[in-house]
Amino acid sequence: MGPRILILARGHLGSHMSAPGIRATAQARVLAEHVPGARVTLGAPNHDFEQPADGAYQVVRWSARNLFALVARHDIVISSGLPPHLAAFYPGRRIVVDLFSQYAMEWMEVGRQHHQGYKRHAWVQRTRTVLGMQLTMADFILTCNERQRDSYAGMMISLGLISPHVYDSDPTLRRYIDSAPHGIRPELPERGRNVFRGIHPGFKETDKVIIWNGGIIQWYDPATLIEALRILGRDDIKLLFLGAAYPGIKDLGKGVRFQDAKAIAARNGQLDRTIFFEEGWVSHETAKRYVQEADISVCSYFDNLETRYSHRTRFVDLIWAELPFICTHGDILAEEVAKKGWGIVVPEEDPAALATAIEKLLDDDSFRMQCRSNLAAARASLQWDVTMEPLIRFCSDERPPVAPKWERFPGLVQRVFTYVIRRGIFQVLDNRDKRIDRERDRREKAAERERAAREPQTPEGGAPGIPAAGG
Repeated sequence: MGPRILILARGHLGSHMSAPGIRATAQARVLAEHVPGARVTLGAPNHDFEQPADGAYQVVRWSARNLFALVARHDIVISSGLPPHLAAFYPGRRIVVDLFSQYAMEWMEVGRQHHQGYKRHAWVQRTRTVLGMQLTMADFILTCNERQRDSYAGMMISLGLISPHVYDSDPTLRRYIDSAPHGIRPELPERGRNVFRGIHPGFKETDKVIIWNGGIIQWYDPATLIEALRILGRDDIKLLFLGAAYPGIKDLGKGVRFQDAKAIAARNGQLDRTIFFEEGWVSHETAKRYVQEADISVCSYFDNLETRYSHRTRFVDLIWAELPFICTHGDILAEEVAKKGWGIVVPEEDPAALATAIEKLLDDDSFRMQCRSNLAAARASLQWDVTMEPLIRFCSDERPPVAPKWERFPGLVQRVFTYVIRRGIFQVLDNRDKRIDRERDRREKAAERERAAREPQTPEGGAPGIPAAGG
């Protein structure tokens, strides 16, 4: 009998899942099929999920109430956000932490939008401590690419997790931390009926369509793309932003970038004429039909540390659909785009260069077809059973973890204690800000009532101070 494996999805599962849910679902499928005798359970944070038709694995809902009971019934637990104290309660479980984003850099950007001053510093310290706890409790760590792996390995060294014993057991550290890129859909692309050409108001069958495949969150730069289209001034080029709010992921909703993008398009006279926005979240199944129907895709973002250590999972569906795309410099997949001829890479925040690239990719049919051919060649290396090979290997390996739990436990205790303190500091500052906000709202409402009381009353049917007819 093989291992009992529990995968705790961080994001929404089902038809409206984003990258975290897609990745967890793919892991469940791959492990059920490739780990001998494995019994796999996939935990969803939401209620509206479906069981796989073939019964390869089981889907259950997980929450704080049933988490301990679920963990107790399994041998291996895989999660990107597992509460670290579980390691103390269940020392016999093998724990995999899936760090498919560089959260330290990602949440630095999120904090910029949501917090200010000392509160932001406290929030960053709290989230950094959480990451330290995750690294400390992990028997095995997954990243999405080698650049992420290098950055996390550096953190592990600074946390004292790479001891002489660990290094001597595996100088490569591949049994401790390895990269497992986001994979592509298993099915081949097959064009079905249209979902927006000739259907969505404003889209003609003959239009050249650009798709923004995903949400608009803090580190993306839709303004440069909107300006590039203004420079081109072509009514036959249409842009569709394919997502706004992220389902089931706090703090990644319709934020400033989304609202700013709509405002810029409206100010330019582009909104609902050449630029369109899907207000909700397009389902995973429907999204593949959108990307198959588009001519090209564009994703522009800023030059920062989030970009440097990211893995743009939204590119994966573009590769699957063999849809040529334009992106900006900085992330590791942009290097692949340039090297393998999947599209065009442009400098960040350069609308003129982006406009030139758009025209090149849309109007040069032979170049676009060559890009499609290059994308098709990448398909084999991005299948989930290929990209998840390190996870398959770990779950199939009966040897104890490279880093002994007893060696890591004192560091975990220390970091849990530090987290409690930093969480408390953040909570105090958060409560203070909420009190300030409530007091400001109270004063504003009182002032509004006072203004209303001072204004002259207008009798029904007449002007101020003049009796209504018949009075």
